[in-house]
Amino acid sequence: MWEAVGLSDVEGQVYEALLARPHAEVDDLSAVLGAVAALVPQTLVELVRRGLAFRVPGQPPKYAATPPAQVAEDLLAEHERRQRRLQTHLQQLAVAFPAGGRRHPAELVEVLEGAGNVRNAFRRLQRAARREIRVFDRPPYFNSGGADSFEANELELDDLDQSRLTYRVIYDRAVLDVPGRMADIWAGVRQGEQARVAARLPLKLALADDDLALVNSTSDFDTATAYLVHPSAFLDALAEVFETTWTRSVALNRPNGDKAATDPDDEARRTLLGLLAGGATDEVVARAVGLSIRTVQRHIHTLMSEVGATTRLQLGMELVRRGLV
Repeated sequence: MWEAVGLSDVEGQVYEALLARPHAEVDDLSAVLGAVAALVPQTLVELVRRGLAFRVPGQPPKYAATPPAQVAEDLLAEHERRQRRLQTHLQQLAVAFPAGGRRHPAELVEVLEGAGNVRNAFRRLQRAARREIRVFDRPPYFNSGGADSFEANELELDDLDQSRLTYRVIYDRAVLDVPGRMADIWAGVRQGEQARVAARLPLKLALADDDLALVNSTSDFDTATAYLVHPSAFLDALAEVFETTWTRSVALNRPNGDKAATDPDDEARRTLLGLLAGGATDEVVARAVGLSIRTVQRHIHTLMSEVGATTRLQLGMELVRRGLV
């Protein structure tokens, strides 16, 4: 936390200890800080130099902490000055070395091995995005809980909650059969994720704007290896594949309705409509809404009668056409 404004962990610990013990002596602070006790004297000197603490007159030497409100203002102002200096320096480098930003062809694609490296790359991709994240989500996942690099996660929900990024996600229909995944999907949709379902996705994919892509490297999908693709014709082609698939996919969004979302019956109906429009099987719908398959089938037949559909495909199309999903 303190590193964000240029302080070390030790400096942060000493400052916080000093706040709790006004007019403390060096030995007092060393006694409570334990593991970093030996660093307290030099750290106090540095805190005084940076204006986070001051020495109280008298002997033996005692120290007091500068009020947090003043520290916050000073440190943030200093941090902004450093950022401006860095930005100016990087702009000067860009002018002096215009070819420095162009990658060698061999560097346009990075090979990633191991689920941990792939997950870290996906987080890197999310943080790099400025406008939009686009995703192909399909099983199998790298671990049994379905928590894969390409699924909706806490960082996505934070981005959506703060309206920082747009997320467009296309789910392979097989995702609907993975236990627990529908809850994750609805969590994203409730926060504003634009979700669609395709009958079959050819690959796993994540795109950050038009600047970076993460794509599986093997066709069996079971191996935790991937390519991180930088701006290139390859990246352009992946973006085109996503957009083409998006136009051909079915929306998987919460239906519109006037009832409160807290109404359990309405919530079940809304979930049922959204799943049907996305092409979910009776078994998936039953599991998601907590009903028997026979009850779900009765609901489906009733809906088909209401909209004049004779097939499940027509039902899904009618739900979309009528704006129910």
